Amino acid sequence: MEHATLKVGNQQSTIDKPKLIKTFWWTLRFLKPYKGLFVTSLILGLMIACAQIAIPKFIQVLVDKVLPSNDLLRYREILIVLTVVIAIVIIATILKLITDRKMQEWVAGDMQIGVFQKMRSLGYSFYEKFPVGEIYSLFHTEVEAIQKINRQYLPTIVQYTITFIVTFIFMAILNLQLSLVFVPGILLYYLIGPYFERKSAEYAKKLSDSNANLNKKQYDSISGMMELRAYGQEKWNLNQLLEQDQKTAAINVTFFKLINYRGAFRRVAVYLSGILMFICGYYFVSKELLTIGEFIAFTILYYKVMFDLTVLITNLTEQRVLLQQCIRLYHFTELKPDVEEVEHPEELAKVRGQIDFKNVSFGYTSSSDVVKNINLSIQPGDKVALVGTSGHGKSSLIKLLARFYDPNEGAVYLDQVNLTRLTLKQLRECVGYVFQETYLYGGTVKENILFGNENATEVDIIAAAKAASAHEFIMQLPEGYDTVIGERGNKLSGGQRQRIAISRMILKNPAIIVLDEATSALDYKNETEVMKALDQLFKGRTMIAVAHRISTIQDFDKIVVIDNGQIAEVGTFDSLFDKKGAFYQLLMGEKENAANA
Repeated sequence: MEHATLKVGNQQSTIDKPKLIKTFWWTLRFLKPYKGLFVTSLILGLMIACAQIAIPKFIQVLVDKVLPSNDLLRYREILIVLTVVIAIVIIATILKLITDRKMQEWVAGDMQIGVFQKMRSLGYSFYEKFPVGEIYSLFHTEVEAIQKINRQYLPTIVQYTITFIVTFIFMAILNLQLSLVFVPGILLYYLIGPYFERKSAEYAKKLSDSNANLNKKQYDSISGMMELRAYGQEKWNLNQLLEQDQKTAAINVTFFKLINYRGAFRRVAVYLSGILMFICGYYFVSKELLTIGEFIAFTILYYKVMFDLTVLITNLTEQRVLLQQCIRLYHFTELKPDVEEVEHPEELAKVRGQIDFKNVSFGYTSSSDVVKNINLSIQPGDKVALVGTSGHGKSSLIKLLARFYDPNEGAVYLDQVNLTRLTLKQLRECVGYVFQETYLYGGTVKENILFGNENATEVDIIAAAKAASAHEFIMQLPEGYDTVIGERGNKLSGGQRQRIAISRMILKNPAIIVLDEATSALDYKNETEVMKALDQLFKGRTMIAVAHRISTIQDFDKIVVIDNGQIAEVGTFDSLFDKKGAFYQLLMGEKENAANA
């Protein structure tokens, strides 16, 4: 069986490659809600085709009947009818363009929303595995390809197919034998033409992949600008971009050469059939098997049908190239999220905040577990700190709490209900996260804090900022809360970004608070103030913190020491200190590092 590989970053997902026709039908499903508009477009297209071929018929009557007899009355009648036909063509064309544009824009909007929703449904795990630059390139290139099919190629193919069929039928009615003269030229083209078609399709695919790589490098270059300058690697990065750009340009040149060769050979086939038509036409006229008017009408129709056929073949070929690009997006839409909501989920009447990890094991790959056989019970209102050296599973454990991932073994319970049975909406609403790496949007300070609760008042925003020790520095910004902080908050320091993130978590007012080294960028004084404020604001609510400084968790109800993905010790600060085990060693190591700093 033929396979295609959807490659994103260093990850590969091998999926059975669908036939192009299957991919094509998949792209057409976006038209389903607009069947009425599509049928209207077809009817208008048929009207245009019939009206267009009526014009050669009028010329035939003019040459064969009107001019020889100098029949002015019939001439005027023909002119009137011809004027009506032209008016019909103009009106139908305008209506068709309006209908097509409406349908195309609505379909394009649905497509973008649909793909974006698919990206959202794949969840946190997808974006941890795959680089943003490659995902952006996939979304940008492949979605545009489908939009181009629906906006340009599909309407053109449908219209020219209708016109070709109607025109050829009329040619056959005029003279069946003469209507077959273009067959040798078409056969000649298809003896050699497919080579150019295959090669151009092959290079179109190479061009698409090369453009995707160029887009990714451009995105990475812009995103990593600070690091490039810090390491003085601007020239290295520019050389990488230029190298990829040159590869893309070389493929582009070859691609357009092949397209021109293909077009030139196609024109040769058309002209060859035209010569044959004139030879045969002369014979039929001389034998009085065809009138001069019919031959003139036939000649007009011949060049029209050949033009239509040429456009049709070109568009079908180029659409086939775009469909090959769409296969990657088709595979993407077929991906299943790692975490899915059950068909009939439960919803808790009130979240109390009891959390139980029962025999939980989890790993990002099937070969190794990061978290191993964790059993931990957290009562409503408990303040629990997770401590341990870096890379031993603390952050992985708390990611299971909001179902960013599901355990490979065991289960996590909230208020004695398995998380897999709860609605994702309630679960995400009741848990408030603040991560060590904070993402801020490129808007104002106020907009970033409102991210926690869009319905909050000005008073609520300021209160949340004060609780996070952020109000003072915000007021020192040029426009206070209305200051634009730049992409990812790059105008703020790391500590300021963390305080903004804590502010919006406070504004969210969740039942369960999860802090993943959320104060790591703060100094000891600010960290202490923020932790005290959180204690006061969320008193009686469950709090889980991956501790940055062990000295700030002395009053926590429970400290859990994670070592190599397993629970090494559990207890209060004093009991674990007196035990002089793993926790004691961590504390002494922290003090030693502080003394040496």
